[in-house]
Amino acid sequence: MNSLIKILVFFLAIIITSCTHQPKITVLNAPAGELPTQINKSGITIIPNGRLITPAGVTIPVAPHPYGLEISNDGNIAVTANSGTRPLSISIIRDLLSTNPLVQQVPPGPFSDKGVISSVFMGLAISPDQTTIYVAGGQENGIYLFNAQTGNKTGFIDCSVTAKGRKVKDGYIGDMVLSKNGKWLYAVDQIQFRVLIINTKSLEVIKAVGVGRYPFGIALSPDGRKVYVANVGMFEYKPIEMENENQKGLKFPPFGYNTDEAKYGFRTDSVKVHGLGDPNIPESFSVWAIETSNPEAAHVTAKIKTGHLVGELVEGIPAVGGSSPNSIVATDEYVFVSNGNNDNISVIGPHHDTIITEIYLKPHEAIKRFRGVIPFGLAISPDQKRLYVAEPGINAIGVIDIPSLKVVGHIPAGWFPSKLKVTPDGKKLIVANAKGFGSGPNGGRDFKPGPEGTYIGSLMKGNVQIIDIPTDEELKKLTEKVIQNNFQISCSDDPKHQWRKKNPIPLFGGQKESPIKYIVFISKENRTYDEIFGQIEKGDGDPSIARYGHNASFTNRAKADSVQGATVMPNHLKLARDFAISDNFYVDSDVSADGHRWLVNTYPNEWVETNTPASYGGNRSFKYNSDAPGIYAMTGSAGAIYPEDYNEAGSMWEHLDRNGIDFFNFGFGIMFEPAVYQESFKYT
Repeated sequence: MNSLIKILVFFLAIIITSCTHQPKITVLNAPAGELPTQINKSGITIIPNGRLITPAGVTIPVAPHPYGLEISNDGNIAVTANSGTRPLSISIIRDLLSTNPLVQQVPPGPFSDKGVISSVFMGLAISPDQTTIYVAGGQENGIYLFNAQTGNKTGFIDCSVTAKGRKVKDGYIGDMVLSKNGKWLYAVDQIQFRVLIINTKSLEVIKAVGVGRYPFGIALSPDGRKVYVANVGMFEYKPIEMENENQKGLKFPPFGYNTDEAKYGFRTDSVKVHGLGDPNIPESFSVWAIETSNPEAAHVTAKIKTGHLVGELVEGIPAVGGSSPNSIVATDEYVFVSNGNNDNISVIGPHHDTIITEIYLKPHEAIKRFRGVIPFGLAISPDQKRLYVAEPGINAIGVIDIPSLKVVGHIPAGWFPSKLKVTPDGKKLIVANAKGFGSGPNGGRDFKPGPEGTYIGSLMKGNVQIIDIPTDEELKKLTEKVIQNNFQISCSDDPKHQWRKKNPIPLFGGQKESPIKYIVFISKENRTYDEIFGQIEKGDGDPSIARYGHNASFTNRAKADSVQGATVMPNHLKLARDFAISDNFYVDSDVSADGHRWLVNTYPNEWVETNTPASYGGNRSFKYNSDAPGIYAMTGSAGAIYPEDYNEAGSMWEHLDRNGIDFFNFGFGIMFEPAVYQESFKYT
């Protein structure tokens, strides 16, 4: 990340009724304008996409990427599951609601300790007597037990063996829920497509129930008689079969997304490509209900499709991506499901397990046709009158009135709120913000590395936010703040846009004809603006780290050879000096995997955001000889968009195609993992 970055000013223009002239064009800008990124924990933090972070309440720092959160029955203990990049850990916060809460990270320090926790992913539970913390062990195919008072590890539940003695070698344990009496623990196994039922006294798996693809979220009905699981996957992937064992791949992609070839597959004399099937079958993007009155005889009773189907016409556009149901909570009257790609909440009637309605999260009239709220974690107030929704796309918490099933407001959160809970007394909202206040710079004149080093994934500390439940009047003001933090809204004839009159890029579609006829888009990665252009006088950069600029000197790793006074990237520098340079144009990402998605106009949903730090932290590894049906969803650092995270309206390529704009793609965004390939392929 640049040590000093100006904010990309983005423009979105739409026709709405809030402007006073005809045609009524409203322009949306990033609220930070040209201000540089900054972390100000007691004021306004500016993150790289130009949005502002002003979390309500107080925050407590924890390790990077806390995608799991649980609180104890008395509200005194909170635990986060920190799934990467490093340290793989849990954070135990005791005396949570006091003026001086105590944080214990297990294991301590900036690095992972596989002797304590070798894998962790999202799932947490705390026993009713507040003595035991259950931690989902991800790819270790098990569940860790820790003492809630000391933080010491006390046991491990092996999820590779079921009650009938069947051995399941590979698994990936994620979200979990504990029965009220603490006797039964229910956990999803993402890659074996199953829900595990565990006896907490014997610490044994007594039942495994097959469910849909990549089960992600799980919830228990208030009476404990039914478990609901959200399946976030679309397809079950299979490797390409080659007759020639020396042939390791195809020269071109075998088919286009959602074509007949994609559904049914094809074969030649030497290659068999398996079809992916129908994207709308019950196993994909769905919620399954499991009867658990007798846990040892648990069985599936309903399969419910939530959100929009692939191909369904939504506001005039056939849906490209699926709904991405990811989190669930249940009341006596309703079951709520967050659909990450549709920006809505499905409401299920538990008596017949059918969809009643959908609640759309549209924080402002000006953005009602856009997507990107990314509803994720859910929490219910103890009186079952309020539903709280993590909205990581706008760094907020949505508030829904349950009796009316209406959105009543939004609360400012940290960067990428993931999971949330309401304290038992109903007075506080506890939120885990996966990216906290951001990483800040990892180099430059004023940067001093700490014990965690310089890697962005280690610098991206999360936090836990404690918020007083607002009154209705307070909620109105908080909602206004959320809008201000995300959008600067104006009319196209506002005087502040006059400077753009001679700009060849129209302020909005149809404003004028642009002289630009062709765009050549070349993507390179792993280099910051400052590293290459930090010496450019007309840009706002840091020349102290311009190691790929003019007069650069460096040696090889062995220190056996060196180059002095070189101009490393002369073509880039000449283009910048002779033509134009933008010192506030960059991708909103942490690493390659999410960055390549942003580059093709798709925002990473909760599936990508949770998987990416786990993968980069060695916490979500592909095992080539595994028999797990979901093993090919271990996406690693792949930059390609997967069907599981395709946005509702698709990517840049679909937008161009829908608008009749011709384009050539010379291979961008088709590097899939897991795969067998030469390491050098990804650099071509």
